[in-house]
Amino acid sequence: MMRVPQRFRRTLLTALPLVLIGGGVVVAALDGGDGSGGGGHAAANRAQLKRACGGLLPYEELKGLVPDEVAGEVAQYGTLLEPGQASRSLVNCAVTWPGHGSARVRAVPLISPLPMSVEVEEVAAGGGDEEYEVPGLTGRVGKDTSPWIIAECPGGLDGQVRAVQDMYVMAEVDLPVPGKGEQARNLTGFRTAVQVANGITARQKCGGTPLAVPTRIVDTYEEHTVADPDSVDGETTRVEKPGLGARKCRGLSKRSIFPGTWVATGDLQDSRLLSVCTATLMDPDDPTEPVPSPEDGTIADVSAASWAGPLSSAAVDQYDITDRTFDSTEERRTTAFTDGADQLELTFWSRSTCTAGNTYHRVAVYRHESSYGYDEQDTYERTLTEAERSELSRDARKLMDGYLTDPDGWPRQQRCHDTEFLGEVQGW
Repeated sequence: MMRVPQRFRRTLLTALPLVLIGGGVVVAALDGGDGSGGGGHAAANRAQLKRACGGLLPYEELKGLVPDEVAGEVAQYGTLLEPGQASRSLVNCAVTWPGHGSARVRAVPLISPLPMSVEVEEVAAGGGDEEYEVPGLTGRVGKDTSPWIIAECPGGLDGQVRAVQDMYVMAEVDLPVPGKGEQARNLTGFRTAVQVANGITARQKCGGTPLAVPTRIVDTYEEHTVADPDSVDGETTRVEKPGLGARKCRGLSKRSIFPGTWVATGDLQDSRLLSVCTATLMDPDDPTEPVPSPEDGTIADVSAASWAGPLSSAAVDQYDITDRTFDSTEERRTTAFTDGADQLELTFWSRSTCTAGNTYHRVAVYRHESSYGYDEQDTYERTLTEAERSELSRDARKLMDGYLTDPDGWPRQQRCHDTEFLGEVQGW
């Protein structure tokens, strides 16, 4: 079973509630019943769906899913729906059939801070179960988060106080969608978000190529129980990573960076705004398993990520909250770590100009450490020697250099240049 660093196992994404701004909210329920059931609302509900949210919802896709039992209700707000209104929301709309489902969408100009997280730990493949992404889209959906995407509007969005060329679009469809349960609903959410985004760019005439409506969704964490004669119960659990062997991440697994046999994985979004790669040191005797007990001081896990354009400053802001960015943490080379720490994280940041504009890169190396002793009265601490600490710094810089210069890597694909090295941050 492939080991995933502990920080990659936690799902940190928080729920994004649909906030319908009080002033200007429009609520409408069509005539045809008291909402208590009885049927006869299908035709009216479909007509309402077609008009709702400025006509941006994918009517042909959703019309067959609306219920007949109750009359629908619409709550909506936004500059595209209410001309002249000063609102950050382009569209903030919900069509609800009480007790029978809903369709909710929200689109806002992308002005930092973002309404979702973009940390490596939350985008890496294998980061947690019930998380999905769509190849070709910058976006994601998590256990506690509705499907979201980033869409570009090259000519700029109208009516903004400053130039804005990107938007964040969230969509959630809670209806009996045909297909495989949660995956089918999330795919419908992504498809709805794409069509809303395309409708906005067309209405604003801001150029660019319309986003392709997705036809499949990828689970970023899949567990499978397989036979294993060496285990106590005769079976074991294996984790399948869809991003295994991604071309843009192969540079992390080359011997030229760190010795040993490495396996790399990456996100599948194929985005010019976001890229995440991780790699794990594998057991040479069993290339499907991580090294069971790396030697102390061994770099056993690494990661590399880039955020461009509207995501660049947002990523820095996310890490700044936890004092894990280059500009928020003072150098602490002699900080001790407590007994029981199984790995020490050191990150290194740089900044470039790439195809989508200003871009931040972040690499991380994870040094393995074993327990150094513990009793009931004391928790022991240890500090890396100056030689050990300097070696860890060299490892991080080596990883950054390899990531930036890999001919198949994301930075080269996105023509990154004029790179400035910003500094390192201890994660202990």
